[in-house]
Amino acid sequence: MEANIHSNNNERLLEKKKRHQAIHLLLGEMDLRTHEDIVLELQKQGIKTSQSTVHRDLEHLGIKKNNDGYFKPSHDVQKKFHLDILYDLLISSDSSTSSNVQTYFIKTEKGKAQQIAFHLEQAFNDIVLKTIIDLDSVLVFADGDEATDEFLEVFEGEDE
Repeated sequence: MEANIHSNNNERLLEKKKRHQAIHLLLGEMDLRTHEDIVLELQKQGIKTSQSTVHRDLEHLGIKKNNDGYFKPSHDVQKKFHLDILYDLLISSDSSTSSNVQTYFIKTEKGKAQQIAFHLEQAFNDIVLKTIIDLDSVLVFADGDEATDEFLEVFEGEDE
């Protein structure tokens, strides 16, 4: 029974989160003046709710009417909304960040970029974060904290 209660609470929290996201997106795209307008738009998206719930949601989210009488999130409220989603995405996915990224550009013969990128990634898979190729160029993003002399030599000495 306790597991069932916990499951129901999680479902309600997910519903609330989904509703909050929908409200933010709606108010960013549409000019809505009343709680009823918001309820009707949410219902079009398959989200069933009431005016009183929308009222509580708006208070919880810090969304108020602007000078024109429309419900619009302030810049700070919008920023918090997007940061919350960003952090959720970073936590829920297998993401990593690198604060010391070095960028290298390689100009090559036409048709050689893919081979160069492949061999760079294979030889330095712990350093190369990403390669972006074109017909005749490679853009390399490398972890600056992991770059070795051997890796750096690839980008030096070609003029010698």
